[in-house]
Amino acid sequence: MHPFRSLAAQLFAALLSLPLLATADPAPGSATRAYHNPLSVRLASGEAAQNCADPAVLRDPRADKPTWYLYCTSDPVSKRERDPQGKDGGWHFRMIPIYRSTDLVHWDFVADAFSDRPAGLAAPTSGLWAPEPEYLNGRYYLYFTVTDVVDAHSPEPGCANDSAIGVATADAPAGPWRASTTPVVMPRRAGPGCSFHWTFDPKVIEDEGRKYLYYGSYGGGISVQRLSADGLHAIGAAVLVGATGRYEGAEVKRHDGWWYLFASATDCCNGPLTGYAVYVGRARSPEGPFLDRLGNDMAKGRAGGTPLLGQNGNRWVGVGHNTVFLDAAGQWWTIYHGIDVNQAFFSAKDKLTRRVALLDRIDWVDGWPVAGGGLAPSDRAMAAPIVVEGAQPDAHPLAEQAAVPRVRPLWSDDFRGATLNPRWSWLRPRARDAWSLAGRGLVMATQDADLYIDRNTASVLQASLPAGDYRIEAELRLDAPEDCCASAVQAGFVVMRDDDNYVKLVEMAREGLRQVEFAKEVAPVEQYHPRYGNTVVGTPGAATWLRLDVHREGGQERYRAYSSQDGRTWVGGGTWVHRLGAKARLGLVAMGGAGQRATFIRVAVGSLSP
Repeated sequence: MHPFRSLAAQLFAALLSLPLLATADPAPGSATRAYHNPLSVRLASGEAAQNCADPAVLRDPRADKPTWYLYCTSDPVSKRERDPQGKDGGWHFRMIPIYRSTDLVHWDFVADAFSDRPAGLAAPTSGLWAPEPEYLNGRYYLYFTVTDVVDAHSPEPGCANDSAIGVATADAPAGPWRASTTPVVMPRRAGPGCSFHWTFDPKVIEDEGRKYLYYGSYGGGISVQRLSADGLHAIGAAVLVGATGRYEGAEVKRHDGWWYLFASATDCCNGPLTGYAVYVGRARSPEGPFLDRLGNDMAKGRAGGTPLLGQNGNRWVGVGHNTVFLDAAGQWWTIYHGIDVNQAFFSAKDKLTRRVALLDRIDWVDGWPVAGGGLAPSDRAMAAPIVVEGAQPDAHPLAEQAAVPRVRPLWSDDFRGATLNPRWSWLRPRARDAWSLAGRGLVMATQDADLYIDRNTASVLQASLPAGDYRIEAELRLDAPEDCCASAVQAGFVVMRDDDNYVKLVEMAREGLRQVEFAKEVAPVEQYHPRYGNTVVGTPGAATWLRLDVHREGGQERYRAYSSQDGRTWVGGGTWVHRLGAKARLGLVAMGGAGQRATFIRVAVGSLSP
């Protein structure tokens, strides 16, 4: 059961009485009682903005009444805006569009931070990503990612991936902005030539008079470093707080004596198969270590992180890169970007995923944040933020705890016999010396083979699955060095109709990172659409338990993943929706690269009922 299901039920009951939000903006002076995702983010023409990725919110401390500003990454926002000389299909990329709101629901365009890339800092084709607005030293600061600096700032002139953190200052939250020509964080080498760490996604905090800057992404991980008093230069040594290959998009907030690191994982921009999600850890110091609620470190190879935002089976996927803030009543909220599976692309041909702004309330339960009562990303009427200074946060009536599905065991296998049970059969059989039954489970050598797009070469040990709703559980051990592997070596199971239509739940080892991956592959797809997408679940242990709950409804299935380090405490992951049908089969796999070993200790299947 989700650890916050009880709170979710309470909040859900409270929401049932709320009116659906009208499409029109509220009348002047009226309060917005409810909202429905996505947020209303509008251009000067009144047209809805088609993108607000990597959103960041700043409450203006100088405003007479509560007023907030929303900053979005550089993206095309309207299909009416074309740049014949531009890249990516000729779409016009706004240079950090800024919007204003007095109710945190309806946002109106104010200005672009820049009319073009800042001269002397960003190369002519550079992106300006992940804005971070702050009010420091009595003025406004805007930190941002520069994906390609001018050659004068690069240790390897001519490279297009020498990213850095830039900053601009202003006397008002919408500018005009004056960009420094010197990066706050310079490009960081990862190797010879044009090999650089990803210096992305700035976040700034202050603690006891000291300023800190968080930055980084999958290439090199998330680091934190002290900022100079004027906020213009990183100083001192950097400390790793988010694992390489795992996290980006740092957001950091203090609550009840703890610092909380919110960070996003997996591909941000994969259309309807985006599995982006937000995870959280906490520390007593801004420099970490940030541990999840089970004590796993977010900076380690077996990366920790308690799930906060992930796809739940409604229309929203790819939910992440969040900002966290207070409304006027002191209630916590988060805005993040998400992808509507029904309108997943701004332009599929140009690989431009459409990412819009979503909002959910944050409550703190036993010292940990919960978004939307555990139901986020929300897709129904929700109680709106309070924007009247000094008002009290909304109360939420109690409700009965949601029912836990009953499991009726159907079969299990601990592979202790001399031969495989007849229920198992091979798709692309393994050589007999590549697997064994040795009294400790089914041992498989990992293969230099895969199930990925058009590379369908892996052997799969298959068994039939029951009709109706069901649960699969597997206990396994992936024996591989902690610094393994050059390729994505993995072991676990799939539910598959064929090689090109499946969901996959595996423990994976790659380049020192160990994580539980939950993936979906589908074919055929529309032109320019992806076939494979993934998200991640909990931290793998010495042995890892995997669970998949499958619910059939209306000709499709909902697949919800979980993982555990001990078989008792489960961490819930995301939900993929697929159409694998009644003939889908369970398959065990050990693939992605040769030279390692996987042991399946136990596999069990049971039926689910309410």
